Amino acid sequence: MIAMGVAAPALLRTSWARAASELRVMAWQGYADDDWVKEFQEQTGITAQVVFIGTDDEIWAKIKGSEGKDFDVFAVNTAQLQRYIDGGLTTPHDLAKLPNQKNVLPRFQDLAQIKGIMRDGKVHAIPFCFDSIGLIYDKAKVSPAPDSFTILWDPKYKGKVLAYDNGEHNFSFTALTLGFPDPFNLSAEQMGQIKAKLSELKQNVLSFYTTPDEALQLYKSNDVALIWANYGQQQVKAMKDAGADIGYVNPKEGALAWLDTWAMTSGVQDKDAAEAWVNFLLQKKIGEQLSERTGFGNTVAETGSANPNDKLVWLEFVEDPTKRSDLWNEVKAQP
Repeated sequence: MIAMGVAAPALLRTSWARAASELRVMAWQGYADDDWVKEFQEQTGITAQVVFIGTDDEIWAKIKGSEGKDFDVFAVNTAQLQRYIDGGLTTPHDLAKLPNQKNVLPRFQDLAQIKGIMRDGKVHAIPFCFDSIGLIYDKAKVSPAPDSFTILWDPKYKGKVLAYDNGEHNFSFTALTLGFPDPFNLSAEQMGQIKAKLSELKQNVLSFYTTPDEALQLYKSNDVALIWANYGQQQVKAMKDAGADIGYVNPKEGALAWLDTWAMTSGVQDKDAAEAWVNFLLQKKIGEQLSERTGFGNTVAETGSANPNDKLVWLEFVEDPTKRSDLWNEVKAQP
């Protein structure tokens, strides 16, 4: 294994010395850091031009607008990926060109078990990083460590809970709490039950937050015991950096989680170059650096985002975002 690791860069240089290429990359901040790009270019001879994006809608506009011709490889979460595949805007990966995929964490090795990245037996995206949406708890105020979402409803913590202001996610995590099998496709009856459950939760909530910084400020200024952590380890990192003595768990019901992947566009100019990029990023050292720098989990090295046995429920499009938003606003409007 060591010999292969040493030889690989030399082999890459030899291969690409014959035909230098330019790779057009679209990525989120933190997914294509300057030192990684420099090392990739030195090893392969491929010039990587990176464009950073800020929203899912921006990715869609750029890829759809050019019918995939302006970029070769792009970062996209598994829920959003479906519309690109539906639109014929992706090119499947050849796993033989991605030997580092064999060294990823067990959770990510069997790609057929990861919902959303395969279609008709072909792999349209390679998992790169993720984060769970679990529970943050103040170690001095909550003991023992919680293992279930139900603690958020415990009257003991009335006025000591911070919750996230989002209808889609709140209906999904409450569906998990109630044991509903599919938190992303709810019936009218299930939605009614969840609305009632969220109305009960509201009685325990000190405040609803929208950003990690807002949650941190609320925590620092109030008697907060529990936080439904929409931003996962990114949120944990910010709080610990601020000196908070907190813990983080993914509850036994299952934690919602997002999974970002690398996909190739339908207009990829050099498939080998694109797959060399993805394979390069599937290195343990880069995974560790990504997690250290961003707080996100990665697919190669273990982090605090999830223990091996944690149940993660990857986000999917929900049945009716508008309906969920309307019901959530009704919950918030209640006294």
